Amino acid sequence: MLDSVKLIGEGRGRLSLGQSQYVFGFDSILKENFDWILAVQIPLHGEEVMILPNLKEVKPRHEEMESFEERIRSDFSKAKLNKTISAKAFIQELRSLVRFNLGERWGGKRICKAQQNDFLCELDGETYLVSANEKEFSIIKSLKEGGSIVLNAKNLTESFFAQTDIRLYANATDMQKKNSIFSLELFWKN
Repeated sequence: MLDSVKLIGEGRGRLSLGQSQYVFGFDSILKENFDWILAVQIPLHGEEVMILPNLKEVKPRHEEMESFEERIRSDFSKAKLNKTISAKAFIQELRSLVRFNLGERWGGKRICKAQQNDFLCELDGETYLVSANEKEFSIIKSLKEGGSIVLNAKNLTESFFAQTDIRLYANATDMQKKNSIFSLELFWKN
């Protein structure tokens, strides 16, 4: 099922962070050198880009901040979310989640073990909880700060999930209540 979670393609999206909300069109690709690129077209703002570099490496050597990342970092500060997790740490955790999801494409070896109804998976020393039911598929990564970052895939078509949501939760209670402090929702075209 993990291969049915879409992170490459085009569609429409929505970013919610604090009081800020943006709706946009997007394209995302995985370049030959294994950079994951998300280009968004925000009305009245123009095109902005996020690049999560060299997914083959656990920690990339060079981090150049792109315009969409700068928007996220700025809105993190405005919403005072730096108390929960720094914007830089959030981008690193987002990269880790994307890296795990696209692991097969860049040659990564995920190791998963069944744990009741879920799977506990590891990739290069990082741990992810993977769960699925008839409605959605989730990848959850616990954060040092007590929160979690979650990728939910929803609306399964014949070959892929038509919606991918990435959410940040400050704590377990917020996660149970589905009260995220950050959400990036991507609705994929066929």
